[in-house]
Amino acid sequence: MNTDDYTLVRSISKLVLKPQAELTFAHAIDHCRRFNYVFRCQSDELVELNMQTWIEELKEVNKNLQQEVVELKQKEADLEKSVALLRSIQESAANGMIAVSLEGDIISFNQQFVDMWQLPNSLAISRKSFQCQVFFENQLKQPQLFRDSMWEVKCDLHSDRYDILELKDGRVFAQYSRPQWLDEKIIGRVWSIWDISELSQALEQSKQLSELRAQFVSMLSHQLRTPLNVISFSNSVLKRHINSWTGEKTRPLLERIQTAVEQLSKMLDDILFFAKAEAAKLHFEAKPLNLVRFCHEIVAQIHTCSSQNRINFVSQDSCVTAFIDKKLLEPILKNLLDNAIKYSPSDAVVDLKLSSEQETVIFQVIDRGIGIPIGDQQRLFEPFYRGSNIASLPGTGLGLSIVKTLVDLHGGHIDMKSEVGVGTTFTIMLPSVK
Repeated sequence: MNTDDYTLVRSISKLVLKPQAELTFAHAIDHCRRFNYVFRCQSDELVELNMQTWIEELKEVNKNLQQEVVELKQKEADLEKSVALLRSIQESAANGMIAVSLEGDIISFNQQFVDMWQLPNSLAISRKSFQCQVFFENQLKQPQLFRDSMWEVKCDLHSDRYDILELKDGRVFAQYSRPQWLDEKIIGRVWSIWDISELSQALEQSKQLSELRAQFVSMLSHQLRTPLNVISFSNSVLKRHINSWTGEKTRPLLERIQTAVEQLSKMLDDILFFAKAEAAKLHFEAKPLNLVRFCHEIVAQIHTCSSQNRINFVSQDSCVTAFIDKKLLEPILKNLLDNAIKYSPSDAVVDLKLSSEQETVIFQVIDRGIGIPIGDQQRLFEPFYRGSNIASLPGTGLGLSIVKTLVDLHGGHIDMKSEVGVGTTFTIMLPSVK
């Protein structure tokens, strides 16, 4: 048997599914150049193969195989295109996305997920990675919640899930998932995670605002009732005796009415000023101001309205000029001095001190009044908050909140030291360019 015949035998042996050792080439028959090959098996059986038929069949098989290869390549290209499109959609999502199998293995995630969690490049994102689990759990205030929802998928297989994750850095994530189905079988979950920190802060602020409104309504109804009752009662008495009483008898009632009107006016001024400050409608406009002269004017105005307490003004220099907003500085000093007088004995002296250090001006208001309890000092600058030892003294609880807001507008700092029964010292430090 020559080399060509041997090659042919190997090929035909494979085609007839018989081992080569069982076939022996016998002879070839030429039917008009269409050879038939005869083989003898070990069982002495003769096998005749028509090569032309086999060649035609092989050509057809080869053609079908090539067609299948083309179709498979097209399907592979379509599949790759679909995967690329799916990946593009996943990466275009505004939220973080992560797919988890039933066993808790991470199948896929997008870059937004990586950015949200600030994952280091060296970290392998896998449930089987101890470092990965430690990283996620170290970020969370309640790591068990994340562990149950993300890693233990089989524990909550069929239901939708929505969780709020609070991070230790103050951020808040919301995550939502539904079971992932394939051919009527659950294969895992796809989680969508988004940052709701701003929304959470807005809700908290809304809650605080609602509480402030409630405090405001309660305070307003209480504080307005007293002066209004005074006005109503005094007016009723005057109406009954206006024709029979002398001026000496009516004068105290008129003075009470005047005092009550002034209290109402002060309350309304505080409320309107606070509203402007909260709405950021106050603008800081610094201009050169002679602070010594300005403080003397403030003291004179207060002495005109209140003759019971004396304000002792002391300045290190005879002339201190600084760049400060006069219209914002005035309510700062007036509120502090009014409070000092209100919460001090009628014959007590209130000190107003002015000094300067480099590019900072310092105001101090010192009283010998009732003082502020330690438990109240932390909340003293909150709107509508009033100390627990003020008894029935009128007020809106807005004065110190206004002072703090205006000091902040100046870019300054306020400090307070107080002792119950001894007195209180407020120190205001405002930056200024002389």
